[in-house]
Parts: sequence; structure tokens; C-alpha cells
Amino acid sequence: MSLRGRLSLLSVGVLLALLVVSGIASYVALGAYQRINEAAALNRRYDITLREFRVTASGLGRPGVTGCTASRTTRALVGGILNPSFAQLCIAPAFAGQQVTAAVVGLDGGLLACATTASPQNDCVVGAAAIPTLPTSDYLAAVRGEQRRSYLVGPGNSENLVVLHRFPAAGRALGVVQLSESTQTLQQTQRSLLLVLAIVSLVLILLAAFITPLLVSRALRPLRRVTEASSALAAGDMGRRVEEPVVQDEVGRLSRAFNEMAAAVQRAFHIREESETGMRAFVSDASHELRTPLTTLQGQLDILGRGAAADPRVARTSLQSMQREVNRMSALVEDLLTLTRLESPGADQRREPVDLDGLVAETVDEQSVRDPEQRVEVSAAAPGTALVQGDREELRRVILNLATNALKYAPGGVHEWRTTVRDDVAVLTLADHGPGIPADVLPRVFDRFYRGPDDARRTAGSGLGLAIVRSIVEAHGGTVTVVSASNGATFSVVLPRVRPGGPP
Repeated sequence: MSLRGRLSLLSVGVLLALLVVSGIASYVALGAYQRINEAAALNRRYDITLREFRVTASGLGRPGVTGCTASRTTRALVGGILNPSFAQLCIAPAFAGQQVTAAVVGLDGGLLACATTASPQNDCVVGAAAIPTLPTSDYLAAVRGEQRRSYLVGPGNSENLVVLHRFPAAGRALGVVQLSESTQTLQQTQRSLLLVLAIVSLVLILLAAFITPLLVSRALRPLRRVTEASSALAAGDMGRRVEEPVVQDEVGRLSRAFNEMAAAVQRAFHIREESETGMRAFVSDASHELRTPLTTLQGQLDILGRGAAADPRVARTSLQSMQREVNRMSALVEDLLTLTRLESPGADQRREPVDLDGLVAETVDEQSVRDPEQRVEVSAAAPGTALVQGDREELRRVILNLATNALKYAPGGVHEWRTTVRDDVAVLTLADHGPGIPADVLPRVFDRFYRGPDDARRTAGSGLGLAIVRSIVEAHGGTVTVVSASNGATFSVVLPRVRPGGPP
């Protein structure tokens, strides 16, 4: 069953259960309310009749019941005379009325008299069928004034509501007056209410069964949109999004979470595509770089294989050429391994305080020994201020690669090294006085295997030197940039520095 069907069935089931419970509660509450009201009506009848009985006894009115004279009533109320004839002629007929039966019980719990609508002066005996009787203990409790508000006697349709009252005279009880009434009318009212509740409940259930699926379908519409968007996202539509509702309830939060997830998936796929594109370009460039020395080696081996090895001069020339190509491939593989190590997540990195001024001076001196004709100027910061946390050998590789690149593309000019500090960073700059870098080439100088547009220089290196510089600097939490003008290019390396005596 669909979610719409389950929710609809659950809603209708809950409504049905509530209607049943409320119907039962209403049925029971109405019965109790009617019994309380009817008991109160019987009590009021007793009070009114007792007042009339006292008026008759005082001689201010005519006898209320045939055969009950004022003198007999006065003797009963004042003198405390209560006998079966008086109860039969006066008391029982006085309290009986329409649909109400009356009975008089003596102080010993025995039934003295009774009167019904059909027979106002019936000669009652104990256990008469027309008069409901209670246990003797209830009558004796009523004599003591401990009676309950009302009693129910008899099962089913023969049930009667009974109230008990002490019949007082001269400050004491002469007996107990019992008033009773059939509960058939009350039960009929309850059954009518039950019928009305059943009809109303049936109508409500039918309406709920028709309306609830529509409301549930409307409430689940945002979920359906999320499902459709999920299917579209799985099919490759990375730009698919869900309209977020104005009310930020559970469905609204789900829509927002889906949009965030879809955006994250789109970014991940974009990064993956860029990574795959870069990997394909990297493999293509690496293959191209390796093809040239391998072709040279293959050619030299072919020459030697055709008999040129017999000539010592030709053999020596071929071996020297192959040695150069092998060295070139070794350097290329070493650079590739360095890049792979630097860009691998979780790579083991050694960190120690390194003085940039000393490292620049040391590396530049080594470079000057290799090329004594190159003019180099070094400007250092204040002693001990250009202190950074990093790998000394990797930072030396940065300086060496920058110097090699400047020597390759700006030979003969002055190379100016400058170290400065500002705030929490140390800045190392190298400015050459060469021809500069064209504007269209400038954004690509740190790309792998890129060596500039001059084909004559494409054999001068692998094109990985500046890419290694960027990887090392970024691994140290810094940045490297380049600017170019007509009088040369300037490379700037910015690294977080360690204050003297401060924590790394």
C-alpha cells in the first residue's frame, strides 16, 4: 500500500476510534446525568409533598388523600404514631404519582404500605411485584440517615431508580419513604442518542474517507516533488532542485536538505570531472614528455644495431646521447614522484623552524658556483624575523626551482632576491630583468608541463618546476603569485611565519 493509502487509512481509523470512544462516553455520561436529574426530581417531589402533608396536619387545608384526616395526620407528625393503616391511607398515596410508586418501610426494615398509579391504596405485602425492594440493610441505613443519593434495582428494561427518605416526626424518624420510577424512558433516551451518534459517525466516516485522501495527497505533494527530483538527479540532471515551501516544517527542511545534498553532489561531480580532465591531461603530457627520450633511445639502439657500434666514435656519441635521455627521463620521473607525494592526502611532512634569509643565501651561493657569470642581489629582512615552520629541503627546492626558471627565461639580467616580513607572514620575492611573461601565458605558468610558447626552449626542461613550487608552498599553508611587466617578472612566495620565541 502506498504512503498516501496508509496515511488515509490511519487517519480514518483514528477518527473512527475517537468517534466510538466519544459515543460510548456520551452514552454513559447521558445515563448518569439523567439518573442524577431524575433522582433530584424525586427528591423535589418528596419535599413538596411533605410540605403539603404538614399543611393538611395543621388544619389549614383539606386532606390531600381520601381517608386521611387532619387529626390523623397531626397525630402522626406530632405524636409519633405510625401504623400500617395510617401508612396505607395517608403516607403512601400522598407521595405516589404519575409513573412514581411510593412505599413506606418501618423502623425494622419491614414494608408497611405502598401505592402505585394503577392502585393508589393497594394492600402491599413484602416483595410485591409492583414495588421494587432493596436489601433490609439499605432501609436500616436510611433510618440512620446514611442512605445514598439513589439506587438502581432490577435488570434490563425492568430497572427502577429508587430514592429513600426518612419520615420525620417530633425530631425522630417514624419510618422510611421509598420513591421509585422506571428507567425505561431514560434508557429510551440513551438508545435514541446512541442511534443519532451512530448515524453521525457513519456520515463523518464517509466524509473522512472521501476528504482524507485528497488532503493527504496535497500534504505529500512536496514529497512527490522530492522523489521526482531524486529520480532526475539519479538520471544525471545535476541542476534539478526542489522548490522549498514558505513554511519551514519537516517537509520544508527535507526540501532544503535535498537541495543542499543535490548542490553537494553537483560540486562533487564537477570536482570529479575536473580531476579526471586534469588526470587525462597529466597522463597525456607525461606520455608526450616520455615519448621523446624513448624515441631517441630507440633510434640510437637502431643505429648501434645496424653495425655502428664497430665505430668507436659513433658508439661513444650514441652512448652519450642515450645517457642524456636517460638522465632526462630520470629527472622527469623524480619530479612526477615529488608532485605525487606533495599532493597525496595525509603525506608525511616534516616541520621545523627555517630561517628564509639563511636558506636563500645558502641556495643562491650554490647557484652562483654553478653559474658564476649570473648577477644576483640579495636583500634580507631583519635578522631572525623571516622564520617559518616547514621542511627545509622542500623550501630549498622552491628557491632552487625559482632560480633555475629565472636563469632559463631571463639569462644575463640581474636576479633580485628580497625577504620581508609583515604581520604574521614572511614574503620571499624574486625579480628578474628579463623580457617578462606574455599576458596570455601568465595564468598557466604554474601548470604541469607548461614551458612557454617558444618551441626552441621546450627541450630545456620538463615543465614541472613551477608546478612543484606551487605544490610545496600550498602544502606549507602559503601562496605563490607572479606579476609581469615589460622589464621582467616578479615571483612572490608568502608563508606563515613564526615569531621569535613564540609557538610554531
